[in-house]
Amino acid sequence: MIDDDDIPLFDMPDFDDTLTRLSNLLRMHRLCRRRTCRRNEGCQGGFGPPCYLQYRTLFVDAVRTEMDGYRAYWAEQRRKAKARPASM
Repeated sequence: MIDDDDIPLFDMPDFDDTLTRLSNLLRMHRLCRRRTCRRNEGCQGGFGPPCYLQYRTLFVDAVRTEMDGYRAYWAEQRRKAKARPASM
């Protein structure tokens, strides 16, 4: 019998969840064919997600050529979050 800990695939994250997180990180919801993703400004998940299935090259291009812009955007978001006073 093979122990579950001996199979490295069990340590890998779920593919759809990983793509959903990447989609949100790269803000791909703006291009998604699902209205709910665009309206909620975040990937709503599912198989794929749909934006990845439809625009695979955009994910690659975003990582390859637009990463500096994404880093700047998220650095600004972190700066704004730190600047907010803590609510009690």
